[in-house]
Amino acid sequence: MINNHIPVMLNEVKSFIPLSKDINLIDATFGGGGYSKAILEEFRVKKLIAIDRDPTSKIYFKELNKKFKNIELFNEKFSKINELIKSSKLSQEYFDVIIFDLGVSSNQIDNPNRGFSFQNEGPLDMKMGSSSLNAYEIVNSFEETKLSNILFKLGEEKHSRKIAKNIVKKRNIKPITNTKELSDIIKRSVPQSYSKNKIHPATRTFQALRIYVNDELNELKKALDKSENLLAQNGLLIIVSFQSLEDRIV
Repeated sequence: MINNHIPVMLNEVKSFIPLSKDINLIDATFGGGGYSKAILEEFRVKKLIAIDRDPTSKIYFKELNKKFKNIELFNEKFSKINELIKSSKLSQEYFDVIIFDLGVSSNQIDNPNRGFSFQNEGPLDMKMGSSSLNAYEIVNSFEETKLSNILFKLGEEKHSRKIAKNIVKKRNIKPITNTKELSDIIKRSVPQSYSKNKIHPATRTFQALRIYVNDELNELKKALDKSENLLAQNGLLIIVSFQSLEDRIV
């Protein structure tokens, strides 16, 4: 099935890209190809390199590749951006535009089997691509203090201790196996007033687990350091970020 999802900040990103010249571009978070498709259709793109660690990105790339031949996909972590460019068939050394749209994609959230969403029941997975562990292992085997620290540091969750305590209590009876079970534990761990906020009580915990599983912050640091060296003169590094941990690194 082809993804018709339009990235949230597409128009803002496009507003920075020059219309008046031919460009070489890296879409470092290809996902469902929303940015790449719009840019290829509206701008003078010589070469576009797409990067995404999620295996599902290959499906969307294949569809885009039917129409555009000046594109190439690397199904890899974007922290390897410089190594990937060196091995590119399109062999472009410097780029006019490099785009990062950080965080989880709608393709990942919308599929309950991936375990990213607390809205739909699914396994506790949360792997974006290859990873040495998943959310199930963290939730069911990490000791309470470590679990609490992950939720506090990576989710900025102020009720992290209570949530971690209740997770451990519950898993001592039986393993926590799915997203709904975990979400229910979190809801019972936070004050009623928390639910009146705009965000769901489980949002910060699920964010923290996802970031830890995929080592997202370290991946981002490495990728940004390497990206600077790939920019052409007056090149643009465009980054879309949705939470403060990413913002600080950017």
